Amino acid sequence: MSKLLLYVHESAAETVYADLITSLNVECEVVRSFADFYQRSVGAAYSGFMVDIVSSIKAPPFDRVVIKELMDVYPSLRLRWDPKSGEVRTLMTGAGAGQKISIAYFVSAYCADFTPRALRLRPRKNINCSVVWSVHPQMPDEDIKRTVTVDISAGGCFLYSAYSIEIGTILWLRFVDLVDNAPIKFQVLWLIEWGRSTMMPGWGGKFLHISDAQLAEISALIEGESGD
Repeated sequence: MSKLLLYVHESAAETVYADLITSLNVECEVVRSFADFYQRSVGAAYSGFMVDIVSSIKAPPFDRVVIKELMDVYPSLRLRWDPKSGEVRTLMTGAGAGQKISIAYFVSAYCADFTPRALRLRPRKNINCSVVWSVHPQMPDEDIKRTVTVDISAGGCFLYSAYSIEIGTILWLRFVDLVDNAPIKFQVLWLIEWGRSTMMPGWGGKFLHISDAQLAEISALIEGESGD
């Protein structure tokens, strides 16, 4: 059974789309916010992506970045429900002018034979932000160390470092470039040790606690890089 991802904000349209999709013997996972989705996602594989046009217009910056990237990876269909007529109108890039692609045809012609691909849990961009870090949440001046991000996403980052560290270590990061540069709680999940490969050494991990304002700033940075 194919599994599709549907981006739509909570509305009557969500029920209409979900009912249509599941009636085709297809599994449908609804996403209202990618920030929330990535907190609970287990990296499932999908055969297609559908997005409600109205929701995408109202989407926050981070969601717009993800939508753009997913539409480059999966068979994708834009949807718009007309509550007056009850009709679901569709738009598929590359389908040709005047072609009407129903959801049923999209699933059978484009998704059924598409090899399911796991969703990358966070889009990362190569952005070098100045960061100071500490193992202490108070970040005393005598204890902070300086580094830069090699890449960054709304869920975490990879920090340059020539020194080893224990996986699972909790750090506190202050992003100098952000307007809201309060300490962000961060956990190291993986590392590339200096001298072990030709790759940039450092530590990768996720943000455990980040404010909405900081998330918005990082999402805007990512979106800006995507538009370059």
